[in-house]
Amino acid sequence: MAAGVLMAACLMAPAAAQRVASPEAGAGSKTVAVALTQHKVVKTADGKEQLLEASSVKPGDILEYRATYTNNTGKAVSGLVADLPIPEGLEYLPRSAKPGAALVKAAAKDGVYGAEPLMRKADGNKTEPVPYSDYRALRWTLGQLPANGVTAVSARAKVEVVVPPAPKAAAAAVQAPAVTVQPAPAR
Repeated sequence: MAAGVLMAACLMAPAAAQRVASPEAGAGSKTVAVALTQHKVVKTADGKEQLLEASSVKPGDILEYRATYTNNTGKAVSGLVADLPIPEGLEYLPRSAKPGAALVKAAAKDGVYGAEPLMRKADGNKTEPVPYSDYRALRWTLGQLPANGVTAVSARAKVEVVVPPAPKAAAAAVQAPAVTVQPAPAR
């Protein structure tokens, strides 16, 4: 099954882009472009990792998602927040988010973001870790992106179940993950 079909529920086709207007920009002005890509992670004969086109996937495959943000203006943007969904049928690979620990938060289906590993209340007053197969999104607070700057976030997930393709009308409505930008403070 095509990886683009597997991801259709939450990612645009590989290398697609979305542009987001800065709140200070005039109508129609675009400042941050987002390019989303997905690759299959494979080991070469010598044990090194290689990223290949994810034209088809099967259970057990490891995928890497990357969102690259490009500031297309001559001004810095601040308050940059990047969200990367983890589709049903995939299991997030622990601590694979980059950049990691200090910047990334994860969320399960409830949409409540927290540091990895996520915890939930179990029977009584006990808490237990949320299974990584229940993680549905990652969020990075990236802060400022310099004028004409580029930054990227990435994460890996294991294919558990190949999801059937969405109807064409639904696939056409798929959007890139949300991006939030605020103008940099005046100096």
